[in-house]
Amino acid sequence: MKKLFSLCFLVLVGLELNAQINHLARYEIPHDWNNDDYIVVSKEEQGALIIEPVIQSGLKDYPIIFHHLNNDLKLDWTDTLDVKRQLFLKGYHYAQKKTYLLFQNTSVSREIKLVVIDQETRKMEAFEPRSIVDLEIQEFEVLRNTAIIGGYIDERPAVFAYDIDNQKVRTLSNVYQNNSELLEVRINADSVTFNVLSSKNDSKKDRTININTYDFGGNAVRDYEIETIRDHHLLNAISSSIYNKEQIVIGLYAIKAGTFPSGIFINHVDRTGQQSMKYVSFGEFDTFLDHNGERRAEKLKKRALKARQESKDWRYKTDGLFRELIETPEGLIMVGEFFKPLSMNTQSYMRNQAGLSPHFRNSFPTRNLSTNDPNLMNYNQSARQVNWDFTHAFAIMVDRKGNLVWDRSATIDESKEDVLDNFGAFQIKGSQVYYALYHKEELRLSNLNGLDEEPSVEPLVLMEPGDKVNFTKEGYQGVTRWYDNRFLVYGVQTIKPGNTNAKNRRVFFVNSIKALATTED
Repeated sequence: MKKLFSLCFLVLVGLELNAQINHLARYEIPHDWNNDDYIVVSKEEQGALIIEPVIQSGLKDYPIIFHHLNNDLKLDWTDTLDVKRQLFLKGYHYAQKKTYLLFQNTSVSREIKLVVIDQETRKMEAFEPRSIVDLEIQEFEVLRNTAIIGGYIDERPAVFAYDIDNQKVRTLSNVYQNNSELLEVRINADSVTFNVLSSKNDSKKDRTININTYDFGGNAVRDYEIETIRDHHLLNAISSSIYNKEQIVIGLYAIKAGTFPSGIFINHVDRTGQQSMKYVSFGEFDTFLDHNGERRAEKLKKRALKARQESKDWRYKTDGLFRELIETPEGLIMVGEFFKPLSMNTQSYMRNQAGLSPHFRNSFPTRNLSTNDPNLMNYNQSARQVNWDFTHAFAIMVDRKGNLVWDRSATIDESKEDVLDNFGAFQIKGSQVYYALYHKEELRLSNLNGLDEEPSVEPLVLMEPGDKVNFTKEGYQGVTRWYDNRFLVYGVQTIKPGNTNAKNRRVFFVNSIKALATTED
């Protein structure tokens, strides 16, 4: 068992109405440089789970150590699971005090292994839904102990509902289509139904979206197609829950195929099935272009608005990673991170992004394996070593009818290496929208509600007074949304102890922080 280090830190209380960082606790694991694929899973108020693979060359199987932490980042217990070397961790999900881990074999048949860890009984069970084969997994969610697993079979999207209790698989109807991409699998707020979004070409040969809703048994509840105007292509989409038979879908749109996007669409369907669509050019938002600097942002806005008035095409070289529509009593909040794409291909948009659902991550083992698996390829299907230039974090709120209420932005202006993935994380508490990222040994926290001009920037608090960071592995670090107004920050570091007689320690760390907008504690 690894030694646990834990420390609670002095609360930092700010007197100004801007985002303050409250450092809470830190957990460290001695790090072996052979291991570089730790996963940090939020268990919400129950704490956090660190998944640590112990990969050694020459072994047929390898152990995975599970570190179960409480919300003070103190160790509750550890588990160990031995898995075959050919298995990849494809996704994870935490719900109803259970952690669900989805593994897949890299062989031709792509066999699946599902592991369920019960938080209360500490019991671990494994299942193998053998009737799900040949699936390139892109989506993984869990609803009422039913695993929703989506991806591609023979280049077509397919989604399955696996009843864990009865070990039965149901194939969802109306998903397996030609020339289509899987865009989203989303669990609805009623905890009974879920949405599956996929692309299609409409009668005008424009790229639009099908929205299908199913109950937890995989039975179809309703479906419809988003209506678009000619030459407007819907690139991606995230959906809301169904409330009073109404629904909102938001995403990027492009004018004409194979081009960069022009803005964000907002589609509302009412109780009768009547749709209303808004195409909002990037230039129409208050803050979307602000990361360019005041002068250039103003020029871009003028060009965009002029093109809109003259019914001309205007596009902007950008792309976005969206996680979900967050539902609040005041309205729906879309959050995302934007970056400069290497290219834009309308017809294979989401497949090139290689599965970016909230609980999806292509993971270990990665050593001594080639990148011929489609799910290991990055955004433009090239080699793994790529720099992604992230520009800004962006959020919009819409009301239940799809009317834009506000938009907010925070500059990132940093590069991320390797596969395309989120840079930071968003968290919402009440009316406050926070964005946190960790880069170059600095934690940056922004309040997107216009309460602060500049983000709070601080180093992470370390284990002991006098400790110093000697080295940070920048290729592997990040921030995970936790619960309430809290985040988990993680990475790999070499620490030089304050005690000069002690040796440097190499660690994988998790720090917990709390975002404060006022003088709350």
